[in-house]
Amino acid sequence: MAIGCFANWLRNRTFHCAGTGPIFLIAGALFLFSDAGIIHIKAVWVWPVVLIGVGIAFLLEWRYAKRSASCP
Repeated sequence: MAIGCFANWLRNRTFHCAGTGPIFLIAGALFLFSDAGIIHIKAVWVWPVVLIGVGIAFLLEWRYAKRSASCP
């Protein structure tokens, strides 16, 4: 999902993808390191942070990003 967000941000400059891309990348790295036994973290701690971060990114886009339909 992080790669998709980064690609979408590069192509369309979608505001929320600038925030969600790094969130998904960090979450993916945490799950990778946890499965490899490098760190010990439970998924129950990662997913709420991801969901809250994605929600905040979408709220910020909804509130502050310019919409192409409103621009003449």
